[in-house]
Amino acid sequence: MTAADTRLVARRLGAGTASLLGLAGAAGGVASLLAERAVTVRRRPRYRHRLLHLDGDTAVLARDQETERPGTYGLLAPAAHGVIGDVVDVDHAVVRRPLLRLDHGRLLPGRVALDHVDIGDPRTAFGLDHEVVQLAGECGPLPAWIVPGSDTWVICCHGLGGSLQSSLSFLPFLHRSGHSVLVASYRNDPGAGPSPDRRYHLGADEWRDLDLAMATALARGARRLVLFGWSLGGAIALQALDRSRHAGAVAGVVLDSPVLCWRRVLRHVGRRSGAPAPLVELALRIIERRIGAGLDAFDWLARAGELAVPILDLHGLTDPTVPFATSQALAASRPDLVRLVVVPGAGHVGSWNVDPDGYARHLDRFVASLDPC
Repeated sequence: MTAADTRLVARRLGAGTASLLGLAGAAGGVASLLAERAVTVRRRPRYRHRLLHLDGDTAVLARDQETERPGTYGLLAPAAHGVIGDVVDVDHAVVRRPLLRLDHGRLLPGRVALDHVDIGDPRTAFGLDHEVVQLAGECGPLPAWIVPGSDTWVICCHGLGGSLQSSLSFLPFLHRSGHSVLVASYRNDPGAGPSPDRRYHLGADEWRDLDLAMATALARGARRLVLFGWSLGGAIALQALDRSRHAGAVAGVVLDSPVLCWRRVLRHVGRRSGAPAPLVELALRIIERRIGAGLDAFDWLARAGELAVPILDLHGLTDPTVPFATSQALAASRPDLVRLVVVPGAGHVGSWNVDPDGYARHLDRFVASLDPC
């Protein structure tokens, strides 16, 4: 090989290496974006659906997987909120649902979101006496509602992007059952102090805020605690059960569409979004670095043998976000502790929307069955 040949090969190898490095850099950027989406605090509603028009007291919506689900839902527009009931008619492109009430504003054709059924606070929504408190969290104030009742306290912990209002619809039947209720918030919530990096940590740090809510309930006379978590709130509740110094006061845990294994959930979301598996795996490693914790700590399918209190798990069979199979696997591995309630037709944290009376019965029977601590 001549000197000229050597220089030509070197140039080609250099170009190839640069291309590979460029591809690797692009892949790293996409993985970083996927990771960022998982931990970014989102407060603006996502108006994913279309209200075509109102036909008298009927909302006519563009048909999609969510607008054709059974049940009752809030209908949120940029300047209005109403409530729609179960599907009365559906064709290939349109879904018709009754408009049960209009809370405020005027619903006009355009983009809308499916939202909480009830809005406001316990008093404005249901006439329930309650106390508004500000807990002193390590990242700043943590707003909370306390609805007084017995010495059994149910502590509610909402999911990603939620707020105190996320728990409103559950308060009437919890109050009727006589329980005290503490509706908790955690860092990065509306009105709460932000985390230093202003990101969610998927339960790795948020459990400390739930621990503070548990301490508050016990200081106010709670004899036993029931943790009630939705989605990310379920992951936070299980971390608190594992790590809180007050865990001995927890008589049981209620989970709704819970994140039992972040790896499975994020891989599932990645597949649905069309992201290649290697990029998703890279994103998982980036998430671990950003939250400062290994995701294995959140794998309650692998750690099921460590659970020691009864669990009621309510999960929609068609949940598009958190695979129903994870709740099914937990119940199969711990039939002695886990009672799984399957809700056909329900989406993510949508079991109450589909069957509110059945939801209330399951929850009331579960809490009544718990042993005193």
